[in-house]
Amino acid sequence: MDIFTDLGKNLESIDLSIEAPLNFRLAAVLVPIFTKGQKILFTKRTENLTHHQGQISFPGGRYDDLDGNLVETALRETKEEVGIKRRSIHVLGSLNPLFSTSMHYVYPLVAFIDEDVELIINPEEVQETFFADIQQLFLPENHLSGTFNNQEYMYYNVGKYKIWGLTHLILTDLHSRLKK
Repeated sequence: MDIFTDLGKNLESIDLSIEAPLNFRLAAVLVPIFTKGQKILFTKRTENLTHHQGQISFPGGRYDDLDGNLVETALRETKEEVGIKRRSIHVLGSLNPLFSTSMHYVYPLVAFIDEDVELIINPEEVQETFFADIQQLFLPENHLSGTFNNQEYMYYNVGKYKIWGLTHLILTDLHSRLKK
């Protein structure tokens, strides 16, 4: 899998004019792929947040008018949550926007990250971070189903972590594009 040459061709172009459907707020997340080792960075949200406490996610958050567009939202939130500066982030394109249970219309952006970055975790938002090797993550034996909140869900298993919900949907979209 040569993600460097193929991934960019299989992503959507970045839509700077995207709007949220009625009653939803705009948000953006960054899917940070570290090119050396082909690994993805994940965060585990703290328990004191308003939405999705303790869940595995990507850096990101709600659009702010000062951002101007959702790319800036993703870059700002990534810097705030894990300390990666914009000069180290190379946005390739987007995946399909998704609706979250917290009434956000989420725009996932895929980016390569320079290897020499230092992660600086914001303890107010991020409990911990971890990486997943892309090839290992998408092995069939790591795509499982289980029960959460009395409902059956698909999830990706990465060591002690279960990646489900919106983050699972984003990964599934990414996986389908990597297979093209």
